[in-house]
Amino acid sequence: MPTYAVLGATGSTGGNVLKLLVQNPKVNINVYVRSRPKLLAKFPTIASNPNVKIFTGNLSDTAIIRSCLDGTDAVFSTVATNDNMPDTHIAQDTAHSIVVALMDLRMANPQAKLPTVVWLSSASLNEKYHKKGPALLHWLLMHAFSHIYGDLAHAERYLAMHKKWLKVVIMQPGGLVEDKMHGHELNLDQPSDFLSFADLAAGMIEVAEKGGYEWEGVTLKAKTKGTKMEYSIPILMAKGLTFHYFPFMWGVTKALHLQ
Repeated sequence: MPTYAVLGATGSTGGNVLKLLVQNPKVNINVYVRSRPKLLAKFPTIASNPNVKIFTGNLSDTAIIRSCLDGTDAVFSTVATNDNMPDTHIAQDTAHSIVVALMDLRMANPQAKLPTVVWLSSASLNEKYHKKGPALLHWLLMHAFSHIYGDLAHAERYLAMHKKWLKVVIMQPGGLVEDKMHGHELNLDQPSDFLSFADLAAGMIEVAEKGGYEWEGVTLKAKTKGTKMEYSIPILMAKGLTFHYFPFMWGVTKALHLQ
């Protein structure tokens, strides 16, 4: 029976991954969260699920992350943020904790089979994908989410430094929205403009089950049309552009409780 780890299970992507996994009685699930009450608020019965183990603590606590990853077949790394916070390093922190934890497991047992890391990234970071879209849109995205994408790029370069022994599949969807499942297709050509978090979660699980795609940028297309666009996206982009050009405004808006 396979065992999967979900890092960031209270977020939109991780929550949808966990929602799909708990429906399968033939998998074991290790769940890492920073807040157990937040997890239980979203999944009230999960603590009583015999196939689920919950690990709580700081992301920098590599002992907790090591325990969570030990004996797993795949790790769904979904720790992320939508806020273009200056000097954000959540992706780098996650990558570092994963690598240190797996190095510890590897040193303890050189013959151990290490899990594949299914890493949440963005199509905006893959030239093959973004060059097929409007250049102006790509420019807007790269500036509105500059701190997020910079953090991701640094984290992925760090992961690639361990390519000789570390298996990573880089998931690079287009725009993500809260919507129902429309079905998905794994794709190495061009992403859908918009994809639901639920379809992304299903695609990440498919990658883990199939195997392969190591160190490839895998994107997804919705099988059917109708994925909605969230009208909050332009507002989010406007805020992101503000924090890109005027980083000090992050502290101002936080002090004024506007975040």
